[in-house]
Amino acid sequence: MKQVTIAGMGPGSAGCMTQEVCRAVKQADVLIGSERLIAPYTDQRTVKAVTAAEILRAVENEDGEHFTVLMSGDTGFYSGTKKLVEQLNGKYAYRILPGISSVIYFAAKIGVAWEQAQFVSLHGKKQPYLPVIMQNEYTFFLTQGNTAEICTRIAETGLGNVHVWIGENLSYQNEKIMHGSAKELTAYQAAGLSVMAVHNPKPGAFTGTGLPDDCFIRGSVPMTKREIRASVVSRIAPAKNACIYDIGAGTGSVTVELAMQALYGCVYAVERTEEGCSLIAQNAHKFGLDNIQVVHGSAAGVLEELPAPDAVFVGGSGGELEDIFKIILKKNPHVRIVITAVTLETVQEAVRLLEQNGFDTPQIVQIAVTEVKKRGQYHMLSANNPVFIIEGSSVR
Repeated sequence: MKQVTIAGMGPGSAGCMTQEVCRAVKQADVLIGSERLIAPYTDQRTVKAVTAAEILRAVENEDGEHFTVLMSGDTGFYSGTKKLVEQLNGKYAYRILPGISSVIYFAAKIGVAWEQAQFVSLHGKKQPYLPVIMQNEYTFFLTQGNTAEICTRIAETGLGNVHVWIGENLSYQNEKIMHGSAKELTAYQAAGLSVMAVHNPKPGAFTGTGLPDDCFIRGSVPMTKREIRASVVSRIAPAKNACIYDIGAGTGSVTVELAMQALYGCVYAVERTEEGCSLIAQNAHKFGLDNIQVVHGSAAGVLEELPAPDAVFVGGSGGELEDIFKIILKKNPHVRIVITAVTLETVQEAVRLLEQNGFDTPQIVQIAVTEVKKRGQYHMLSANNPVFIIEGSSVR
């Protein structure tokens, strides 16, 4: 019976491989992996394969009992191991051997403890990383050599003085480690196989729920203010990988805070005005949030094309609240919905639709925010319009 070993090869050089992995490589009838990983083993039978489907075909078609699949770095860290295991389950017996990831190797090289660090992979995908840097003292990146672009975005956000390390060709003879401030490295062209670390000594300064209103780029489009926004986001409480609609997104202030919470998901900002769409895009860029998709149009006309939401915020329905309910409940009957309203008629309609569509007893609060503003030598109270927040969770 064919046996498959999935082996973490470490950052690259043979000196970083564990003894257990070395034995698995030596005892294999067939070695399978990318061209870079199988190249040193000229005296053994090798098959070039990268995707899980390609590897499975190699195991099926090649003669032999012991197959060792070579995975770069560690098998549990941004590895193809997960998808391969899904392919092997029920077909072939397998075991997984860990390796030294390039990030852990790099952390040791620069003398940084990594137990509280955050990790970002930009290999062939987009992931919001500026909020991660803002919230954590240390952030490690797997990059495609695009360190100059990352440093430029960091500097644009006002964090140009944070310290950055760039590690290239780690564990090889031509290994190179550069360091400096982000603004000093905005033009540095790193090698393709590179790891980057960022040290932010004051994490959390620009993130959280209820950001100051002046953090956002604003125009004439209405914006959900700080105190209301904080309550809305806390009620939606999105998971990290949630799909969320922000309907009537305005300037995108709620969109931004939701996207910060759902870093591995997506927030669809639906806005009917061109100015609003432009402002949302500008604010998404400012905060480095690639998980925001701006959708121009009326909600009833565009929601059908979007994936099923886990949660929906309706900050402005444009008179389409009933149509919005029909569409989102068809996509996900168990969706969480939060609605803001400034008129009793909207409150009444929202409650009717929630109860009519099988939601639990809606939670309704009314928030009236009064600011203190200086007028000459006096400090005067300045009241904002009261806002109702209606929250519903389906019990179907």
